[in-house]
Amino acid sequence: MFSNKIAYWADKKGMKHKYIAKVCGVSSVTFSSWVHNKTQPDLKEAAILARIFGITVDELINWGKNSERD
Repeated sequence: MFSNKIAYWADKKGMKHKYIAKVCGVSSVTFSSWVHNKTQPDLKEAAILARIFGITVDELINWGKNSERD
């Protein structure tokens, strides 16, 4: 699930959800809805998340061969 990847990377990078939400330009409630798989970030927000985490959008969306969890 995309949401589990957001939570995984936030935890791995030691980032607070409030901080990530602020950088993405969304409310804490919106960010929480991503983490709990109620909604998904759009492409622009996914690109911001990837940049924050220091990964590619592909790594955020897929657990491919080059992903952290392989």
